[in-house]
Amino acid sequence: MCKFSVIIPNYNKGEYVKECLDNIFAQTLPKEKLEIIVIDDGSTDNSLEIIKQYPVKLFQTNRLGAGGARNVGLDNAQGEYIVFMDSDDYLSNTNVLSKLDEMTNGEDIIFLSFKRDEFGDATIISEEHNSLAEKIEKTTTLGVPTKCFKRELIGDTRFPEKVAYEDVCFTLECLCKCKDYAYFEEPFYTYRRVKNSNTTQEVSGKIMTDLIREISNLYYLCFKYPQYKNNILNRIKKDNLPLRLQIINELIETGNNNFRKYF
Repeated sequence: MCKFSVIIPNYNKGEYVKECLDNIFAQTLPKEKLEIIVIDDGSTDNSLEIIKQYPVKLFQTNRLGAGGARNVGLDNAQGEYIVFMDSDDYLSNTNVLSKLDEMTNGEDIIFLSFKRDEFGDATIISEEHNSLAEKIEKTTTLGVPTKCFKRELIGDTRFPEKVAYEDVCFTLECLCKCKDYAYFEEPFYTYRRVKNSNTTQEVSGKIMTDLIREISNLYYLCFKYPQYKNNILNRIKKDNLPLRLQIINELIETGNNNFRKYF
């Protein structure tokens, strides 16, 4: 069993995927400790041709979304730990996986600091050092690339397919199952906010409906993890469901999209 499985979904990121893969293969971590799993989700650009030039475990899916593609990666991963990356992101330097290897000591989750590059404006983001209950209730870093997960912790937890906001319930359920955690303090990777990603899509009735579905799924976590039910409920209450439902109604009725300012 290798130490890390890096799971990378890709869809039409030919402009960036070479830099992402070059960056991973340049890591100083011994290669026997690392497997790289790439899932191409039906790209129509030159992504697949680029990916095939690398000795990765390559799987092809047909528009399952990032969640469905990641599920294929999880079903085939052999590593003790899972690192999720997007194909337009890249690791901060050639030593970060070696440093992560040195610091892990059986923790369920390692919270990863990262650099967010918003069209050239870079900011370092770090997880607050607080309790799991506080994280479940308040954290805004729900994207799975912001954490390194023990594969045993993930177990049979999987992402929803073909939806936006697929990270929400997955990350929160893993936090509910977590017992031991640590922090990787220096920036582990750079997250690029680019066109053709969930974070840059226009607000639409479909996207807002996906989010409502994910919020409704959080209620099931209240029953599954009663020790955190109040924290999960508080999170739901702060999510302004009346406004979100109003937006869905107006988007469907009129097609007018005047709501980007709220999100």
